[in-house]
Amino acid sequence: MAITVPQSRLILRTVMAALRNNLAASNMIDWEVHSTEMNDRNGFVVSEQVGPEYVITETTGAVTNLTSGVQSTVFGSQTFTLNRVFGMSMGASDIESVVDLQSARKARALTNGIARLASKIDAHIFDVAAKAFPYSTGTWGTNLTDPEEVAAARTRLSEASIESDVGISAAFTHRDRQKLAKYIYSDTSELSSEAPRAMRQGFSGMIDNVPLMPSNQLARITTGTRTNGAIAGAAQNVNYVDVADSGNNAGRYLTQTLNIDGLGAAATIRAGEVFSIAGVTAWDPEIGATRPFAAQFTVLADATANGAGAATVTIFPAIIVQTGTTTVNNAHATVNAAPANDAIVTFEGTANTTYTPRVMFKKEAIVCHSAPLILPYTGQGFRRSLADAERDGQAPIMPRLWMSSDPSTGVHRARVDIFVEAQARNRWQGVKFFGGGL
Repeated sequence: MAITVPQSRLILRTVMAALRNNLAASNMIDWEVHSTEMNDRNGFVVSEQVGPEYVITETTGAVTNLTSGVQSTVFGSQTFTLNRVFGMSMGASDIESVVDLQSARKARALTNGIARLASKIDAHIFDVAAKAFPYSTGTWGTNLTDPEEVAAARTRLSEASIESDVGISAAFTHRDRQKLAKYIYSDTSELSSEAPRAMRQGFSGMIDNVPLMPSNQLARITTGTRTNGAIAGAAQNVNYVDVADSGNNAGRYLTQTLNIDGLGAAATIRAGEVFSIAGVTAWDPEIGATRPFAAQFTVLADATANGAGAATVTIFPAIIVQTGTTTVNNAHATVNAAPANDAIVTFEGTANTTYTPRVMFKKEAIVCHSAPLILPYTGQGFRRSLADAERDGQAPIMPRLWMSSDPSTGVHRARVDIFVEAQARNRWQGVKFFGGGL
């Protein structure tokens, strides 16, 4: 039978209710809703402006002398190509029985399918987050056993100038939650008020003023076959103006390529890996001083070394050094010094090993884009309205319901598709963390 418009709205409301109930990451990230229809074959491009930074001067007895000119203003841009669609399909009879609220609640096929769809979207969001951030604390592969290991991640963000707790949250495993709850049960005077409540109701999930959410959908990063290498060539630092515009539609603001050798013949490096460089310390451009930790860089795309063990790797952040004369570089400096030729490159984790990073980040670090899919030309098509999505503060996405039949076989099909894609908007506002290494 044909689905009526009111019936389609009820089905789509059922879909959205199930998505809201099952999307674990929805409140941890920013959402952007676009009015342009998404062609589920080609996608579209979204650009966001990145504001400029300035060096703050301090003088005594008089204002700063500007006879040599004012500081340059350089805007950056973050550009994404969006083309990811999640979907599920079933027989039309599985959903055409949804005619009222009571039958909607009983539509087990629909709600079960949407729950699995939500898990898939969560996994996508956490995968983007895990591969985005350059900061890393703890020992890769070590589970959490102590609240201080979570606090270490928060401290790293604070040392990276993210001092306000507003909008910060973290995701960890259910096994981590079990271990942390066990710690609370012990005789710990600092947590004595939490212990009785935790024993009755479970661990409340906040450490160091950061909400913690357990999830089975955390991303996995499998390291490459690489060994620790070395910098192949001195003076590989760049100017901010050359990396401020991502330009290639891949969200590559403030990234660069780096030549590394000594990795081993045909060795691989995987997206999401983190490494440090000997003699290179993170820099705080706000106060013009080194940060209290070594600079860390994350790999943005898989790379393979040549037969001599050399590879060109795309990294974040770009290596920008305070020059003293180029104020734009001073305002955006990321490290204290450019790496020397043959400086040792040390990767986190063992080669060819799979890890599950826990992640902590500010809400605006990851943005999830949504837009309406085009309506089909055949069969019946319905979708959630843009107005409804814009009013939805939890999961502003627009699922499309498409019903069709095959006249040759008499098969009636239904499918639900959702265009939703997560992107790293502010990679410096998050950290991967593990247990150990306090």
